[in-house]
Amino acid sequence: MKRCLLALLPAASALETWVGLDQQPIQANLSQAYDPFAGEGFDRYVNDVLAEQHTPGIAIAVVHGNSTYSRAYGYADLELKIPVTPKTLFFAGSTTKSFTAATTSKLVDSNVTEYAHISWTTKLVDLIRDDFVLEDDYTTNHINFVDALSHRTGMPRHDLSWIGHDPSLRDIVRQMRYLPLHRELRDTWEYCNIMFSAVSHAIETVTGTAMSVLLRQWIWEPLGMTETFYVLADALAYVEHSHDITMARSYEWVNDTSSYSKWALSDLPPSNGAGSVISNVLDYTHWVRMFLHPENASNPISTAAIKQMTTRHMIVNGDSSPSQDLTYGLGLEIASYRGHRLVEHGGEIAGYMTGMFWLPDLDWGVVLMQNTDSFAHVNIMWSMIDDFLDTPENERADPGAIERLARSKRLEQSKDPRKYLFPDAGALATVGPALSLPHYEGIYSHPAYGNLTISISSEGKSTAESRSGAPLPLYARPSAKHYCDLSTIFHHVNGEYWYAHVKSGPGHWLIDEYQKARFTIGSDGKVSGLGLQAEKALDELAWFERLA
Repeated sequence: MKRCLLALLPAASALETWVGLDQQPIQANLSQAYDPFAGEGFDRYVNDVLAEQHTPGIAIAVVHGNSTYSRAYGYADLELKIPVTPKTLFFAGSTTKSFTAATTSKLVDSNVTEYAHISWTTKLVDLIRDDFVLEDDYTTNHINFVDALSHRTGMPRHDLSWIGHDPSLRDIVRQMRYLPLHRELRDTWEYCNIMFSAVSHAIETVTGTAMSVLLRQWIWEPLGMTETFYVLADALAYVEHSHDITMARSYEWVNDTSSYSKWALSDLPPSNGAGSVISNVLDYTHWVRMFLHPENASNPISTAAIKQMTTRHMIVNGDSSPSQDLTYGLGLEIASYRGHRLVEHGGEIAGYMTGMFWLPDLDWGVVLMQNTDSFAHVNIMWSMIDDFLDTPENERADPGAIERLARSKRLEQSKDPRKYLFPDAGALATVGPALSLPHYEGIYSHPAYGNLTISISSEGKSTAESRSGAPLPLYARPSAKHYCDLSTIFHHVNGEYWYAHVKSGPGHWLIDEYQKARFTIGSDGKVSGLGLQAEKALDELAWFERLA
């Protein structure tokens, strides 16, 4: 991959001057007492959205000035008919990233001698040299905390490397040497969860203390976030001894059966700096209020740290949100809407979705947590923002546009994955596989993505080839413990070319992936390996060696 040294973006102050230049702030109508949930109309609207989006439940909390408002709808557990409350616990997904950035700031601002050498520009390799190795030396030696926390390292997501098997936090970092980069350092914004794992590993290595302990001592206890956790076992133990706290269970709506499928808690990945936090909307209001009032002396992180986290470090391209001028800070997104600065971040993992959004200049913010993959929280959030801003009806955001665009892109792939991935292959295979399907069975191994077990059988599926002679699908699952209930179906294209339909749980249009695949046959006439487009941002295939 070509490498060259590129200049950084303009300084943050220059970006701040440029972004939103043509917008004039539109003031919220605050002449009347504010109640975000006033009237029956709001309840009816939310319940309609939940029904339309097949969303079992949602909790909402709003911060405005010194006031906090909360309300909840639907069920935390459908089978047991346990309702969602504002205190119901949810996995908060990638909103964890802001906590990882805040924990980093505690090292940067620390007066402790052992941390005196740490700054925002400290290179990760200087802290975890044996573990942090990438495919080229320049990138390895120059990625600093700001790069990793603002998604500008050039490393794409590579999410299958940490959910496709069961690596430790250190192993997630050590695997990165086997994962291709996509861009040059500081060239383009590209979302990457595993870089936040690298940051959390560096923090734990430097301090000798688990992130769960640091977050509790440095961030959550000072803020009064007593119902926020980093480890699932801790959250479940708290629920067990509580009289009014429940853990929401997550679900996916299955169109084929018009019913919900329940995720197992064991499908949730272990703790890492990208997406481990478990909390409720009330606790998250303390987090939002800290950013709304960075001047408060009681805040657990400094005013300078909050400024650094909410500074625009990288432009985000291709966003379809109703907001404008989307950029990325450190674990947070910064944009503008109707002339107002908007800070936000979302999170999704195994059927849990969270959104947190605030308007700093209006001292207002909202947190939403739900228990399925849908756009319900997005639709409700934008409606609440427009309600607060008293936006004229014909100027209100159309959050449905985000879903329509996402659906159109996904449907383009899922309608005919063969044509989408292999446009020159034709509608039907003209060349069959070189070998009969049992010869493709076996265990295939990749040093970062782990082991895949491929078989011609799947529960409820025939193991015989069809009478027409066309090969049936091949089926694959990770060979060992893994997360998000991953499974893959390989569909034949031509010769040794296939496409892989990668599903999490029962499958959902928001999270299903379609990838190119190709088997290789050695000079001995046996299948020797599998190439899989395990990272969709890359055209190149990840090569799995056949072990048995």
